[in-house]
Amino acid sequence: MKAIDTLNRWIKLMGVFFRRTLIGRFIIFLSLPLVVLSISLWKPNTEIPIFDAQVHYNEDAWDSASVKAIINTANAKNVPWMLVGSLPNEGTWRLYEGDPDRVIPMVVPYQTRDERDTWFNDPKNLTDLEQEINSKPYRGIGEFFLFDGQVDTPVVRGMVELARKRGLVLHARSDQFAISQLFALGPDLRIIWAHGGMLTQPETIDAMLDRYPQLWVEISHRGDVAPRGKLSTVWKELMLRHPGRILLGSGTYTMEYWYQFRYYFDGYREWLKELPPYMAEQVAFRNGLELFGLRYRENTKSAS
Repeated sequence: MKAIDTLNRWIKLMGVFFRRTLIGRFIIFLSLPLVVLSISLWKPNTEIPIFDAQVHYNEDAWDSASVKAIINTANAKNVPWMLVGSLPNEGTWRLYEGDPDRVIPMVVPYQTRDERDTWFNDPKNLTDLEQEINSKPYRGIGEFFLFDGQVDTPVVRGMVELARKRGLVLHARSDQFAISQLFALGPDLRIIWAHGGMLTQPETIDAMLDRYPQLWVEISHRGDVAPRGKLSTVWKELMLRHPGRILLGSGTYTMEYWYQFRYYFDGYREWLKELPPYMAEQVAFRNGLELFGLRYRENTKSAS
């Protein structure tokens, strides 16, 4: 109680000082322009929020890109949701612990880049994958590399069965043939096609979206989507045909992409203006929220 009484006395004394003394009134007079200026310059972040469906916090980035810096940048760029899969999986949980409301964790079915071209033949990966899924609240599996002729193995069949039983989304860095082969194993799967196959032609992507209603296309690192910042005609037509199936991403697979992280979203927002507003919202964030059963929340956190 003494501490409270002391605090109250100080507050009263400061009030008297600013109201009744010449120097106190002078300080208030000098500070008013700064207060008015700060109010006039402050404005809430009204940029369209973005669901980043392609984030990797791999081990080689841990020393150069801190969790705090990543979260602060995501706040500043109004990216309230980040779909994260990392090598090793520990990187995903480092980000998750930094902001569990923002990070949607994905499990990668191998632990190093050296394994990405052979993981589907190693039975140990399936055992480790099941143990990892049992131990943590993952929402999906991937991003993983898998191409034509690599799908029909016991490891991949087991992974598909796990995804089906647990309701997990697959995130595949694949060609169109492997995507079709995955759906042949599990027609009810939900699959994100990372980078839309990277080099797959938009016409082929359009046909795949027609054929597979449970397929979503993530388009990071595709220079053909908006060359020189303007949405290409063929991609605009594709988005207008399939507005509910396109996802955006930063694709931070190496430190080089983390250096560019904050700039990706400015580019996306520029060409999103070329779409009807409700379609722009679908592509920017609503498709990701619907895919993972999340509610929309505004970015109310401030960078610090």
